Amino acid sequence: MSNNNPDKSQPNGMDAEELKVHMTTVRHTELDDALPELPATNRVQALLDAVDPELQRGIERFLYEEVQVLDDLEWGDWIDFFADDLIYWAPVQEERYARERRENRIKKFGTSVYFEENKVQLKQRVDRLLTNMAWGEEPPSRARHVISNIRVTKGTRDGEYVVKSNFYDYRSNGQRYHDSITGERTDIIVKDENSTWGFLIRERRILFDMAMILNKNLSLFY
Repeated sequence: MSNNNPDKSQPNGMDAEELKVHMTTVRHTELDDALPELPATNRVQALLDAVDPELQRGIERFLYEEVQVLDDLEWGDWIDFFADDLIYWAPVQEERYARERRENRIKKFGTSVYFEENKVQLKQRVDRLLTNMAWGEEPPSRARHVISNIRVTKGTRDGEYVVKSNFYDYRSNGQRYHDSITGERTDIIVKDENSTWGFLIRERRILFDMAMILNKNLSLFY
């Protein structure tokens, strides 16, 4: 997405395109690599020992409040759940027979994606919805976001956590149209005392379960 009038007040003093290039080169995006190695025995206890129970509850509540804000159509408040150096992306998964399958069917960052955005670009989508002139969402869809199976592990840096969760999103638009979509999210969440909720999302990778997405669009947020 080009920007002929770059706004140097954006995060890191870069315009949207420069910020995207910067993040793709300096940020790790293979989120599974951030998961800790656990002992072969008593893996549940190892996971419990790695993260304080109060912290786990705080992150869970943070994510529940995030989806409630989406269900309430408070998009302007939703963008505040994310850090300025956000990466928000949904890679395409390969569908292959076992004999043809590569080691990992998930595409790496910078290859085939449904969408790949930084916070500047994500906010542009939010701002468009707030104009009430985004005709694909006018009148707005009635949506319900359900998340479950929240798993929290320590990240590679202090105060950073890798959080996986499953999601089910239902949407009804107009009198007859409705659809739903499921998948898994992997978030990198950091503690931030200056944020409204005490946490911020630095990266979100969204894996849709469908081999072919039949929804008419992906205008919802996940």
